[in-house]
Amino acid sequence: MWDWIVVHVWYRPAGVLLLPLLDAAGRHELRVRRRCGAWRYLQLMQPALLMPRARQRLFQWGLRRCARRATVADLVEFLDYGWRGRLVAGWLIACGSRSELRPRIARDMSDPGSGGFLHPYCVALACLGTERDARILSDYLLMSLAPEEDEDERHCQVAAMGALLYLDDSLGTGYAEAILGPDGLWARWPGASGVSLEEERRDAAGLVAFARGADPGFRARLGR
Repeated sequence: MWDWIVVHVWYRPAGVLLLPLLDAAGRHELRVRRRCGAWRYLQLMQPALLMPRARQRLFQWGLRRCARRATVADLVEFLDYGWRGRLVAGWLIACGSRSELRPRIARDMSDPGSGGFLHPYCVALACLGTERDARILSDYLLMSLAPEEDEDERHCQVAAMGALLYLDDSLGTGYAEAILGPDGLWARWPGASGVSLEEERRDAAGLVAFARGADPGFRARLGR
């Protein structure tokens, strides 16, 4: 993909920047990364949620604009560009309510070994906001909380539970009840110890608010 034999030299005040010539595949990937705003992954790891509100509004505007402009093909491809690409793509799906990507999310969450990093899908499903999305989260939790399921850093049970509780609250459904019973899978899962379900639901609500361009409230909560 990267052709390092010949390079262009760009001169600028700060010095010399060497850029490789790209083959066709490399140029295509670069275009996809630009259209999808790949550089945003650093801010989306947390800083954007804690920005001063004026700066945060500007960031949200750019993110939501990018979410509207990215094609389905761009997003499908970007989901395969490692965890950074999936983080940004998940937020674009959330911000743009891109329900066309729901089948891909459902597929990856039903077989996490095939795709890796799943955390961005939780906020995407919470933003899509239908019973279908609640069922995807419920099915994922029933699978990933099972005693025979190996622990894996790619799993996102806590974030998925927060998103499911948010959807149950919004939709008036009860998908989480079967998982949260006294002898349910959640109670038997070692990772549930010390988790505040109400706090996870509030976090999910804040992430949805952020995706919709509103104040997520995380900065105010830190100041208390």
